[in-house]
Amino acid sequence: MNAVTVADRLMPDLTAGGPPAGLPVLVRGMGPGLAGVLAPFTEGRGGRFSRDRRGEVVYLPSGGEPVLYLGSARGVPCHPAIAYRPSGAPAPEPRFAAPEALPRGPAHFRREVWPLVAKDLGYAYYHELITAHPGRVRTTWEDFAPAYAAEEWGSRAVRALIRRAVPRFADRLDLDRLDRPLAGIRFGDRAGLQRWTRGYLHADLARRADPSFSADLALARALRRARDGLAGTRHADPWLDGLTRFLAEGPPAAELVELGALAAAGIVVFLGGDLQVRPHGREEVWRVSGSAWPGAVEVHAVLDTRDIVDKQEEYR
Repeated sequence: MNAVTVADRLMPDLTAGGPPAGLPVLVRGMGPGLAGVLAPFTEGRGGRFSRDRRGEVVYLPSGGEPVLYLGSARGVPCHPAIAYRPSGAPAPEPRFAAPEALPRGPAHFRREVWPLVAKDLGYAYYHELITAHPGRVRTTWEDFAPAYAAEEWGSRAVRALIRRAVPRFADRLDLDRLDRPLAGIRFGDRAGLQRWTRGYLHADLARRADPSFSADLALARALRRARDGLAGTRHADPWLDGLTRFLAEGPPAAELVELGALAAAGIVVFLGGDLQVRPHGREEVWRVSGSAWPGAVEVHAVLDTRDIVDKQEEYR
């Protein structure tokens, strides 16, 4: 791909040297550094955040902002950080992916190591759910734990056990859906994707602020522990690093509230995941398409948030 990343000419002053007002710009990556990348093009251009009569955060544009198209591998922003503490019994130590349980030699991470890690994640998640919120389950930890330990992660037996024990779908752990929220979803137009993404963001913020979903916090902590436990070993894996950052190391909730306000104001447009970026005739024009919507959009600059964040660190 010949798309030019303009990080070099935008640094160190993104505001002065950046795209002019109204110019469509693709921003690739929606990780924890996203707010710092967007700020020079929004508040740095004279826009400001305020609150409406209902107390909700809104963005008041200055008219000097470019149009910021956002996409990433997963197609959605990182989950926000969780501010509350778990309310159940202390989480159990990893047992299924303990060092002595892992393959001794080289192994395929997703086939041989991930099922053990995922089983530990489920163990921590359901431990918090069952011990902290017994009214939402039909079992006790003493009954659930040995039955869960006896079966392989993802097996029909484990799925049946969870269905019997956890009646509400919203309380069940679905790691595949958490990893790829947009998998298998396609909208008739980009407007449908905008509505879905803004709804997803609103629901995610509400859930992450609600201690009744403290099993999510247990999952986040178990993910960090699993990632850190494998770091420096032959089983360390970049995909697990990315999943941990996405689910367990996100930005403060306030940053994602402001992202939603930017989207409502039309300054930010979500493009989902699996983006294809191709040069399009004229110099510095690219066509961008995605798996979640038909057609394509044209942009005049391509920013990669990882490059921007790395360069910001250099200038500090």
